[in-house]
Amino acid sequence: MLKYELESIEELDDTQKDLYSEKDGRYILNIEGMPEPEDTSGLKNKLDELMSETKAAKQKARELEAQRQKADEDAAKEKGEFKTLWEQAQQRLQEKDEELAQFNQKIQQRDINIAANTIGQSLAKTDAKRAEVLSDYAQKFAKHNGEKVEFIVGGVAVTEAELMAHLSKEYPFLVDGSNASGGGAQSASGSGASKQMNRADFERLAPAKQMAFVKDGGTIED
Repeated sequence: MLKYELESIEELDDTQKDLYSEKDGRYILNIEGMPEPEDTSGLKNKLDELMSETKAAKQKARELEAQRQKADEDAAKEKGEFKTLWEQAQQRLQEKDEELAQFNQKIQQRDINIAANTIGQSLAKTDAKRAEVLSDYAQKFAKHNGEKVEFIVGGVAVTEAELMAHLSKEYPFLVDGSNASGGGAQSASGSGASKQMNRADFERLAPAKQMAFVKDGGTIED
């Protein structure tokens, strides 16, 4: 059986030798329609070209991936810096809010102290010590609603005069003239009547007369 390609034809007879042609030191069987050996060089060249392009494409892909990673790292770093700045701004804002709250608290406490001291001094004009004690008691019933000082007794809002009446009843030994009675004691109306009044009558008085009654040592009966 004849081979398509041989390195030597010495062993062939003359008839068989005529069927081969020498090409680049090798002997190729002369068969019509068969491609010449050099025709495969084009395929090899194309293969080399594709391999080169593939290598270049892979290199480009690696470069792009490296750029993407760097961009992600830069974005993460920038985001971290922004977060830090935001947290610092929030911290400063919180500090300012706390500072304002403390300042408002001091102002409100000052207003409470003034209101309580006014009540204490009104009830005990002749004795600073008793006035101070009454002021401390008054503070326990006072609170600031954000706009002004108000007084709460037993869960009910009361006026300053009503609080003074309450303190006079609870601590009569601290109030000026609490033991005064008889014809020489003046009532809220200015007459020589007793300095006692039931709560219903007291609440019907105008605020100014309520204040005058309490300051004059009057007491309220429930």
